[in-house]
Amino acid sequence: MKRILFYITLFIMFLFGTVSAFAEPSKVMSLHYDDTSALVYINIMESSEGLSQELKFSRLENPNRIYFDIDNSVLIGGKQQLVFEKSVIKEIKISQFTTAPDVVRAVITFEEDFDTSKVKLVNINGNIVVKCTNPTIGNDYFNPVYDENSVNTAYSSIVVNSQVIQKVAIPQGTVEKPANAANSVMADIQQAFENSTLNNSDGKTYDSVVSIDLSSDLKLRTKYFINGYYTQNGGLLVSGLGQITASKMFYLDSPKRVVIDLPNTFVDKKIRNKELNICPDGSCKDTAKIGQFEYNRARLVVTTEKPEKYIPVFSADQQSLLFVNADKLKHTSLTSCVSNLGKVYVRKVDNRTNEIIMSFTNPVVHSILRDDNSLNMYLFNVKSYNELDLIKTLKNTYYKDLTLSLLPQIGVRASIGLSKDDVVQIDQSIDGKAIKLTIIRGQVKEPVVTAPPKKHSVKGKVVLDAGHGGSDYGAIREGINEKDITLDVTRRVASILKSKGYKVALTRADDTYVSLQDRVDYSENEAPEIFVSIHVNSAVATEPKGIETHYYHEYSKELASVVHARMIKAIDTKDRGLFKSKFYVINHTTVPAILVEMGFLSNEEERKELVTDSRKQKTAKAIAEGIIEYIKSQR
Repeated sequence: MKRILFYITLFIMFLFGTVSAFAEPSKVMSLHYDDTSALVYINIMESSEGLSQELKFSRLENPNRIYFDIDNSVLIGGKQQLVFEKSVIKEIKISQFTTAPDVVRAVITFEEDFDTSKVKLVNINGNIVVKCTNPTIGNDYFNPVYDENSVNTAYSSIVVNSQVIQKVAIPQGTVEKPANAANSVMADIQQAFENSTLNNSDGKTYDSVVSIDLSSDLKLRTKYFINGYYTQNGGLLVSGLGQITASKMFYLDSPKRVVIDLPNTFVDKKIRNKELNICPDGSCKDTAKIGQFEYNRARLVVTTEKPEKYIPVFSADQQSLLFVNADKLKHTSLTSCVSNLGKVYVRKVDNRTNEIIMSFTNPVVHSILRDDNSLNMYLFNVKSYNELDLIKTLKNTYYKDLTLSLLPQIGVRASIGLSKDDVVQIDQSIDGKAIKLTIIRGQVKEPVVTAPPKKHSVKGKVVLDAGHGGSDYGAIREGINEKDITLDVTRRVASILKSKGYKVALTRADDTYVSLQDRVDYSENEAPEIFVSIHVNSAVATEPKGIETHYYHEYSKELASVVHARMIKAIDTKDRGLFKSKFYVINHTTVPAILVEMGFLSNEEERKELVTDSRKQKTAKAIAEGIIEYIKSQR
């Protein structure tokens, strides 16, 4: 009996050993260091078996260091090492310790007087986090991907003395591809992120191994190091090590350029200020450069006749940025997507600051577009969300006006109205499966009122606001400018109202630039009965079409309903409904005020209609009739 048990035991040991031997290893992808939190983060693509052991580390002396092994794992890209000065941590190294079995070893060396008993290892969704100070850490550790406050960031005194790091390409399979991958927006983005060849426009292929020797007085937070910079899919792919963060885009003239800054970023000297032709096939004349704008800030500049076309797309692992012309992305259906929106959490931090966390089933590839009036996040590989749960969660919170729109051929768009003084920060969790949006209001929100303030207004007087103008072109597609359409339709509305005996004032009567505040001030001085702003819509995708009407104050909702109904009845297009939106001109005017979006310039079919006299006249007549109906109802 004992012999039988002995052989059974041997068989079980052999069986488990065989399973272990053939188990797919985890892939250790990259090494990051956050000096603000004294935190080391090792990005791991887990095998189907997951990390095979409980995380433990050993302490050593002379020098003062710890090490830990990651069993059944392989290191992608070779040894990685960071050496620091003026930091608790002196050196971090990860290397392939053995290959039979596969074991990756991490070694962290500290200052001699540092107490390594404070160190804590945490497994967060398969990624290893080493916390060296204040060891309390949960699953919600986030890295900033978009930060409008970064200009004023107080940088720490850490100095990177040297680095020996290797370019790590995002491997095939990091993000699940759509079934029709060759013909989808998501496939275009994924293909760009997976390209591992660093080809520049000069025909050279840059060495993927980069050594840096930084001057001793260079203060650099090691958030992101750019060692890859090349054209791909009608855009520019910026690739490197660490977590990438971007700031708000802005535009320059003479020549036309779009600019995006990357704070806490260092650019390899080999690729600084090298001009790339974004369309080597000659399909465009757009060029790009990236440089070290400040000691801790990189600047990416694209010179193009259509700067408004460019959008930033962040990879799911936060190590790459695709700055791409949206028209270059194919717009055909996604038959399968990679992620779904799960739980949503809202938290009020203080009277001015509010957070919302959106969790997903898989890492998210996304884009962030911000202007003075709104914030739009495009979640490219998200295919679904529970609308009823979302409405219930957001009800009676700051984010109650957040709208999610399913764009079947793109993903999901999350939109919210903003004031130009609001400050936005967007963070992504270290596993890529959650996004945190933080909005700090520039001024405390006024309480909701159901009636306009009691003040003198001229009965029967209307202020019409033609959107954009002058240097502000608004949306642009195929040489057609939003500002021209809005002015034409506004003049037509004014003509109809005047013919009916109504008094009309225009915030702009020709192609001139008028600021948002000047539009509000003009309306307040005119003291009209109502205010109507006229716009043309646009989207990154080409599919959306139809009419939207926006209001902000409750006392403006009736005006919005009446005008919107007239437009839908008169024009054969999609009814996209009413929206409560924080557009500046309808938020700050003190009379019933609405903003109409008469169609989508980004939709080819609707664009052709919007420029016709027939569509313009129908739109103007419907708006005018809605205004007249509303004013008469108030008598």
